[in-house]
Amino acid sequence: MPLLGFCCQFYTALLEISYKMSTNIPTKSSSRAGRFKKKLVPEGFLEKEAPVIQDQMTPVIDKYQQKAITAAEFTAVYILTVLAHRFPGTWLGAKRAEKLTASHDLPMLLSELNIPLEANIQKRLAGFSTIGDLFQNFAFKSTPLTVNRSVLNWSRGVYGLVLMFRIPSPREVLNQQKQGRRCVTVILEKERAKKFILGERDALGFTMHDLIHADHFYHNNQCYQGQLGFYGLLDYCMSQNHFDKHLKNPAFEAEFEYLIADMNAYAIHLMKCFKSALIHYHDKGDVFFADWLRKLNLAPKEAEALSKLNSEEYQGAFDEILLGLLTRYQV
Repeated sequence: MPLLGFCCQFYTALLEISYKMSTNIPTKSSSRAGRFKKKLVPEGFLEKEAPVIQDQMTPVIDKYQQKAITAAEFTAVYILTVLAHRFPGTWLGAKRAEKLTASHDLPMLLSELNIPLEANIQKRLAGFSTIGDLFQNFAFKSTPLTVNRSVLNWSRGVYGLVLMFRIPSPREVLNQQKQGRRCVTVILEKERAKKFILGERDALGFTMHDLIHADHFYHNNQCYQGQLGFYGLLDYCMSQNHFDKHLKNPAFEAEFEYLIADMNAYAIHLMKCFKSALIHYHDKGDVFFADWLRKLNLAPKEAEALSKLNSEEYQGAFDEILLGLLTRYQV
């Protein structure tokens, strides 16, 4: 595994442990509601599924284009449509002990959904009338809690998400994230949805992946503020051509794009990953890193913290210094 990919997975794992502890999310999900795999179904299944989903979603697209429903509602309907097709009669998971959010703005009625609601599901939905009620009160099969929470908070304007029907470039995602936004991609075109997206995920899995990242980006405010600064710092450095030589190396470029577009974590962990990659992918890595620090016009304590990052000399108190540094790069 490439260096940054390993570092990022390691630090993300640590973050997710602390994240779950801090938000009372169970660390072990049930097979119905939480465990998330890259490939939710075999690729052969998608050949038959894609045309069906495209047909079912066509009137929903019309409503969205006519501004009769919001982007969050559209995405919610898409998730329910695919789940109902894949798991007829079993897609609705356990009822939650508490609502995920205090409110929602997903007013579309369940009766407006173009999906079958089997008798057992209708019985369990007695007393609930909108798709927002579903996302607030129920788990869904093969769907992490963070997916529901992102859709609900998007509907309320708490998460600044942008619906897209294409896959943005990593640089586009970086530009969005430095401004406090993230994309959610929905692939409906049947010829594209018949195959794994980028060879990795089915179309629904790709959308869920974006929503999971959104929750990691927004849910913890301190983590969110740090990420704003980190992505702002990278954007500034790119505008100053600090990494031109690195970006000519395809291995570094791939790792860099993963960092800016496909990882959301505590900013200090992001900095650790980034420093490791800068040093690893330069023939004089330590010298390059020291030279780079001089370009940033740092205070002595800031330079010391970055110099000792990833070493045994790094102290916990340096975290606040680096987080303070990153606030200067927030847009």
